[in-house]
Amino acid sequence: MRFAHGELHLVLLALLEHRPMHGYELMADLQARTNRRYGASPGSIYPAVQALESEGLIASKIESDKRVFSLTRTGRAALAKRREKLAEIEAMHGVRFSDDGIDAALARFAARVRSAGADAERVEKVLDRTAAEIELLAKEER
Repeated sequence: MRFAHGELHLVLLALLEHRPMHGYELMADLQARTNRRYGASPGSIYPAVQALESEGLIASKIESDKRVFSLTRTGRAALAKRREKLAEIEAMHGVRFSDDGIDAALARFAARVRSAGADAERVEKVLDRTAAEIELLAKEER
């Protein structure tokens, strides 16, 4: 498994959305989520987190002799703006990196629908029916 240019940075932002982590935790989480299809190593992770930190997207602090990375407000905003790209990466690799939630689920859904290549008119009808069903669910829950 390989990430295209810039994709690893986005994936790391998504992982740090869950919780702050040090480099080896990031590597372990990435390898676990990809079922070891991605060989995360210090040579790939540390340059990426250094770049993210220099851009102000993540910050680090020393905790128990380990450098722990966390998302900044700017990093959260950057991740939110690129949610659809992250969803495309997740769909392409069959892996979830992002937090669960309606925005992440909608982004994954949109990426899957766009890549399906089905007739747009038929897809619109299915989406309209699906939205109507969700609206009914909301009414039932009230």
